[in-house]
Amino acid sequence: MDATHTSGPPKESADSLVSVANNFAVAKPQEDKLAILRKYEKYIREDGQAVLHQIKSCKGEEVGCPFLIKAPRPVARSMAEKMEGLSFSQRLYDKIPGRILPHQTFKMAVAGCPNSCSMPQIKDFGVIAREKVTVTDAECILCRKCLKACREEAITLKPDTVAGPLPPKVIIHYERCVDCGQCARVCPTGSIKTESRGYTVVMGGKVGRHPRFATELVRFVQEPQVLKALGMASEKILGETGRNMYEVLVKESTLQKLRKEIQ
Repeated sequence: MDATHTSGPPKESADSLVSVANNFAVAKPQEDKLAILRKYEKYIREDGQAVLHQIKSCKGEEVGCPFLIKAPRPVARSMAEKMEGLSFSQRLYDKIPGRILPHQTFKMAVAGCPNSCSMPQIKDFGVIAREKVTVTDAECILCRKCLKACREEAITLKPDTVAGPLPPKVIIHYERCVDCGQCARVCPTGSIKTESRGYTVVMGGKVGRHPRFATELVRFVQEPQVLKALGMASEKILGETGRNMYEVLVKESTLQKLRKEIQ
């Protein structure tokens, strides 16, 4: 938060002054630290306690999304329980010495497929369901359904004509594949099948004056690893000081430590 410097404020406005320490807006002792957040229901529980973390889930379950790989709400609930177990909101509340602003809260998102409608790539902590596919020995009949399903053009059929002299072969270009699993779903013979389903965890995304896509932490992990990553990331945040405490999530030292602990 930027501080506005004045050479001598009017005496009558002294009670409303806000000083600055450690790059936080520090309020008068009697001032409500949640004064700004109280304007938004999502930050305050019915008992008046602050909720300084938000989890957004995609609506794949509600709308019957054909791309849905994993229902996002169960893991989102587990993440919310993890944050409660860490007493994250209370600890962050105690850490910030002044009025708490929306951008100082911990933002998370869970997406049920790589379409990422909940926008995890611009959150502090994001979880994206993915489906890894593999090619089997089952006969390919060159129906081309996989080619139509793949938006990334990550599949090649050899030969590319029915009259080809060699048995049909499916080639998946994994460097282009986004792990949506659609090709396996439409394959009628099992030439392409699902190998595994899991989550990719990303961290450090943000919007604003200097927007940034989140950095991939790990890929194809399961819920226990997601929750472990969330716990470690939360502790890293709470261990920081100053206005840019969430920047710790994209430090190479943080990423390496978390990867080593999780995988």
